[in-house]
Amino acid sequence: MRFHTLLAIIVLVVAGAWVATGEFTSVGSEAAGESAAAAPAPEPEAAPASEPELQTVAFAFATNSDYQRMLQVSGVTKADKASVLAARTAGVIAALPVAKGSAVDDGDLIMALDGPEKYTAVQAAESLLEQREKAAAADQKLLASGQVGRLRIDASQAELVAARSALDAARAEVDRLEVRAPFAGIVDDVMVEAGAWVQPGTNVASIIALDPIIATGEISEQNLPMVSVGGTAEVTFADGTTADGVIRYIRREASDLTRTFPLEIAVPNPDLKVSAGMSVTIRLEASPVSSILVPRSVITLGPKGEIGVRIIEEDDTVGFLPVEIVDDTASGLVVAGIEDGMRVIVSGQDLVNDGQSVVGVDQTAAAAALLPSE
Repeated sequence: MRFHTLLAIIVLVVAGAWVATGEFTSVGSEAAGESAAAAPAPEPEAAPASEPELQTVAFAFATNSDYQRMLQVSGVTKADKASVLAARTAGVIAALPVAKGSAVDDGDLIMALDGPEKYTAVQAAESLLEQREKAAAADQKLLASGQVGRLRIDASQAELVAARSALDAARAEVDRLEVRAPFAGIVDDVMVEAGAWVQPGTNVASIIALDPIIATGEISEQNLPMVSVGGTAEVTFADGTTADGVIRYIRREASDLTRTFPLEIAVPNPDLKVSAGMSVTIRLEASPVSSILVPRSVITLGPKGEIGVRIIEEDDTVGFLPVEIVDDTASGLVVAGIEDGMRVIVSGQDLVNDGQSVVGVDQTAAAAALLPSE
């Protein structure tokens, strides 16, 4: 009895000690746990790599047309002809039939000097010439009858020629007494008064011709090849009125200071309403240029700072195409250098780079700015 009680107490103590250790797993379970801890955790399977999504851009097919460019320059008007008339001999002014603003025709008298002695010299020369002509005719009759020799005939002929020369000289002196208008126009100024004494070279009056009126301006060397003599131009005057003219002259030597080329536009002015010295704006019709009208947003800069557009190449990659700006209009920029059929990027050009593959969407119908210019 005591033995069993003692054994039960021993078993109870051992069981309590085992419970106190907290080791409840079996030996087999502990080994399995150690094996599971030693085995590495399986790695998750890698997802298959996906291709990068291509950028989508909108493009429009280019269609060129001839564009009539208008070049605009500032200028002034000047007279078609202008001349300052001067006295050709000395004398007292006997007649001055014109005043400032007078209209004159070609050959009208402007001034006449007093010179009675010169008119007398003409009369004397005319009388002498008449005598020499009669003497020469008489000598010819005597020569026919054999009454005079050949030497007499030669002498009479020489006297006749001298008389004619004397008359021409006398008439030339009388002609110098008068100053006449060299062309039809307006007397712009009169510098002398009737009764005044003048010397040879004294300015008498200035005359200008205002029909046609001449609009003058200067064109740059870049635009010079676009215009030519005979081309048309529109001239706008300071009061807003306009008139059409024709290019009559383009200087072929540039100005030293501005490197520009002067030109002249002849504008009809039959009523003489336009005066010389007025400010004008000249619009010149340049030679037609094959070009295309594009929105300003399409223009971008190339790697070297050049102006151009981005296009979609045949292999669907982005390319840069330099262009020349022909004109700047209210509808957009007129540019040259784009061939027909090229795909010009009109939306998304700032989101792509040269050589990048893209997906293009045709927006030709929606891109009204790419329609042929008028």
